[in-house]
Amino acid sequence: MLRRGLRVALIALPLTGALAQEPSPTSREPRLWVARNGNARVFIFGFGEAKDTSWLTPTIRRALDQSSQLWLETAGSAPPSTQTPAEREAAAERMKRLAHESGRTFFDVLEPPVRRRTLTWLAELGIKRDSVETLRPWRAFSVLVSAFWSTRHMSYTPVDVDAVLLEMAQAAGKRVEYEMPTREAFATFMAVMPDRAQSQYIDWLLDFLDDYGKGRNDSTEAFSWITGNPGQGPMRSLDRMRTKTPELYQIMQPQRNSWWARKAYELLATGGTHFIAIGQLHVLGSDGVPRQLERLGVQVESRPCPSCGAPRLSDDHAPVAGPRNETRSRTPVSPGHAWRP
Repeated sequence: MLRRGLRVALIALPLTGALAQEPSPTSREPRLWVARNGNARVFIFGFGEAKDTSWLTPTIRRALDQSSQLWLETAGSAPPSTQTPAEREAAAERMKRLAHESGRTFFDVLEPPVRRRTLTWLAELGIKRDSVETLRPWRAFSVLVSAFWSTRHMSYTPVDVDAVLLEMAQAAGKRVEYEMPTREAFATFMAVMPDRAQSQYIDWLLDFLDDYGKGRNDSTEAFSWITGNPGQGPMRSLDRMRTKTPELYQIMQPQRNSWWARKAYELLATGGTHFIAIGQLHVLGSDGVPRQLERLGVQVESRPCPSCGAPRLSDDHAPVAGPRNETRSRTPVSPGHAWRP
């Protein structure tokens, strides 16, 4: 689901193991992982793109109802009403610095092949070069994505899965926590990535856009996660990230997934029941959160198909057919969550 609001757009697996496993023939609902330690439980829900709430099955609803808190990847900007004028001005200035390069241009950061591809896509999308010249790659990413989707008619209105879960949790008085608690935290995370990873971030996006031109990103596959099958698109996206953009991959997948695995481990130690909702790329592959938890000695099972285990990518690194991070705006964007990461 590369059509998500610019949240943690990338948000990343030395990926090994068998090819992604098909769900059980009797399983027609989203995969939900459950980590246990005695009576403590952490539900881990990896989601993708949605056009309705068919993903909100009794299993998912019951898991959230039983949980005392909800963990999500990123929050939006602080509501203006909670900030003084001086705080709003200071926050806006910090975001401006995080969004713009200093002493160099967006194109200076890009590797030559990526720079050439980017210029081609800017012309294709009608984006003037000088409009992105001063931007950092993460911010230029959102400009490219917004322009891309503005040229394509969507036959449905996207439903933001984590926004639905957030509303449910708040209505029930549950505590809500985030990996990146503010938009500024997300922007900082993206802005401090090494230049090579920044360039690869754009390269990864352009591969996704190219896939659309080849007819590889059909909407049917985008929703396959709702029936328990991650689909070939997300698997291809992860495999390509790992092999073609390894620096980006390490930051977005092993690094971030390790953070989530440690957080789940900590939550289990506190007792009770907790719910984590993250982009589906974070639960796939040998470095996905479920596998990382298993390496920590935690018991993890998958529902509604406990025997299926966590999907893995291929050992031979061959690309598979078919394709996800961000502000809280609903502008469709990143490959991170859509095919997510």
